[in-house]
Amino acid sequence: MTEIKLVPRKDVEEKYTWDMTLLYKTDKDFRNTLENIKIDIKNFKEKYEGKLSNAETLDCALCDYEKLYEEFYKLSHYAKLPMTVDRFNDNVVTNATLFEEVSTFWAGNLSFFNTELISLAEDFINNFVKKYRPDLKYFFEKIVREKKHILSKEAEQVISNYESLPNFYHLYEVTKHEDMQFDNFEANGKTLENSFVLYENLHEMDNDTEVRRNAAKSFYKTLNTYKNTSANEYISQIKKEKMLATMRGYDSVIDYLLASQDGNRELYDRQIRTLMSDLAPHIRRYIKLLAREHNINDMQFADCKINLDPDFEVDMTINESRDYLKKALGVLGADYVKMIDESYDKRWTDFPQNIGKSTGGFCATVPNIAGFILLSWTGKMNEVFVLAHELGHAYHFMSTGKHQTMLNFDCPLYFVEAPSTCNEVIVSNYLLRTNTDARFKRWVISNMISRTYFHNMVTHYLEAVYQDRIYKKIDNNEMLNADVLSTTKREVMEEFFGDSLVINEGAELTWMRQPHYYMGLYPYTYSAGLTIGTAIANKIDKDKNHANIWLNVLKQGSSMSALDLSKLAGCDVSTDEPLKEAIGYVGHLVDELYTLTDELKK
Repeated sequence: MTEIKLVPRKDVEEKYTWDMTLLYKTDKDFRNTLENIKIDIKNFKEKYEGKLSNAETLDCALCDYEKLYEEFYKLSHYAKLPMTVDRFNDNVVTNATLFEEVSTFWAGNLSFFNTELISLAEDFINNFVKKYRPDLKYFFEKIVREKKHILSKEAEQVISNYESLPNFYHLYEVTKHEDMQFDNFEANGKTLENSFVLYENLHEMDNDTEVRRNAAKSFYKTLNTYKNTSANEYISQIKKEKMLATMRGYDSVIDYLLASQDGNRELYDRQIRTLMSDLAPHIRRYIKLLAREHNINDMQFADCKINLDPDFEVDMTINESRDYLKKALGVLGADYVKMIDESYDKRWTDFPQNIGKSTGGFCATVPNIAGFILLSWTGKMNEVFVLAHELGHAYHFMSTGKHQTMLNFDCPLYFVEAPSTCNEVIVSNYLLRTNTDARFKRWVISNMISRTYFHNMVTHYLEAVYQDRIYKKIDNNEMLNADVLSTTKREVMEEFFGDSLVINEGAELTWMRQPHYYMGLYPYTYSAGLTIGTAIANKIDKDKNHANIWLNVLKQGSSMSALDLSKLAGCDVSTDEPLKEAIGYVGHLVDELYTLTDELKK
C-alpha cells in the first residue's frame, strides 16, 4: 500500500513542472500583450467590418485574423494552464481574471467576422477559395453548411458575448477543486487521507480491498454532499445547449453538438449502439477474471480498477520514462523522437501531484511553441502509457501547427483521440515484442485493457451513453435533477457490466467525476479515436512503412473531415469494420489474459 501526501504547489520540484516562460517571459510581458491585443482587436474591427465581400479584402482579413488568433491563443494558455495546477495562487487567479476581460472584449468585437463569412454568397466563396485560399476549402465548406443555422448579426454578437463569460464548467471546477473536502478514512488500522487526486490516482487502484472500498465510501460520501450543486451546474449547461440548438433550428441537442464538432450522426449512433452489444461481453469476462484471481465473491464497481497481478509492480522514474518512450515510439521516426526529447528538455510536462492541481491528464498544444501536458506522476510504469497518450496529442498538433494555418489548426473531434490512443497501442506492442517473460506479458496486456481500453473505450463510452440519454430527456422536456442523473448513470452502468459486478452505493455519482460533460459530445470520441488508433498501430506493427502514411495524416489538421482523415490513414470508418476489428482485438486480449494466467498457475 503506497501512501502519498499532497504538498502545496510551492513545495514541488520546479524541474518537473511545465515552463510557462515558453509563452511569455514574465507576467508583465503577458499583461502588456493583453493590452496590445485589445488595440489590435479594435483596429481589426474598424478595418474589416462590413467589407468582406471584396475578395482581396477578405484575403487580407483572413491573414490578419489568423495572426491575431494565434496571439490570443497563446494568451489563453498562459492564463488558463496555471489555474489547472495552482488554483489557490492569487497571481495565477489575477492573470486568469485579466484574460477573461480580454476574452469578453474579443467576443464582443469579433463576432461579426464569422457572421459575415457565413453571409457571403456561395458562388463568391467558391471562386475566392479557388483563386486565393485553396488551403481553406474544407473550412469554407463548413461555413456554407452553417448558413441555415446562423442568426442575425446582433443575435450572434449577444451569444458570443454570453459564451465568453465564466461558464458552468468554471463553476464545476470551483466546486470540485475548491469546495469539496474529503474525510480521512480508516483501513488496516491506519488513517489515510482522501481527495479527488488521491482517490483517482491511488486508492481506487489499491490492491487492498479494505483500502479500496473504505476510500470509495469516503469519496462518494463527499460527492453526495455536493450532488445538488453539481447537478444544477450540469443541468444549466445542457439547458443552455438546448436553447442554442432550438434557436439555430436543430431537431435535437445531439445534432447541434455534432455539427459544432464536425461530427456525423450515423457514426455517432453506430458507436453508441455497437459498443453496448459487442464490447460489453468481453469486458464482463475481464472483470470476472479479476474477481477470480483476487478471490472477490462480491465484485463491485469500486474494485474494477485493480491490477490483475497485485504482486507485480514495475517502478518507473521520470527520466527512465523518456528512454522507454523513445524506444517504443521510435518506429514513428526521428522527428517523433526529437519531439519526445524536446518535451523533457524544455519542460512541456507538469508531473507532480500537489494541492490545487486538477485530476486526470491532458495536452494543450500552442503551435510552434509546446504541447503542455498535465499528469499526476505516480512512479509506476503504467504512467508511461498516459504520457505516450498525451505526447500523441502533442505531436499531432505541433505537426498541424507547422503545416497548417490557424484556421486549420484544430481537427474534427471524432478524430482527435486517434493519435493519442494509437501511441498507447504502439507502446504495448513494443513491450510485448521485446520481452518474452509470461508474467510481464500478462502485465502489459492487463494494463492495455485496464488503462488503454477500459479508460478510453469503457469509462468514456459509458459517459457517452449517459450523455446520449440525458440529452434525449432534455429534448423530450423531461424533468432533470440530481436523482434523475444518478438513476440514469446507474442504469447505464448496470446494463453494460451485467452480472460481472455490483454497482456499489454511491457509484451512480460517477457522473460528477468528469469534466467532459461540459465539452459537448467529447466522451464518445475516445472510443472513436481508439477504433482508428488500434487499426493504425497494428498496421504499423506489421509494416513500419505505414508510419509515414500516418505522419502525413497528422499534418492535415482540420483541412479534411474525420472520414477523409481516417481513409487517408488506411482506416475507413464509413463502415463498421474498424469498430468491429477493435472490439475483436479487445476480445483477443482478454483470451490471452486467461491463457497466460492459467499457464502461470501451472
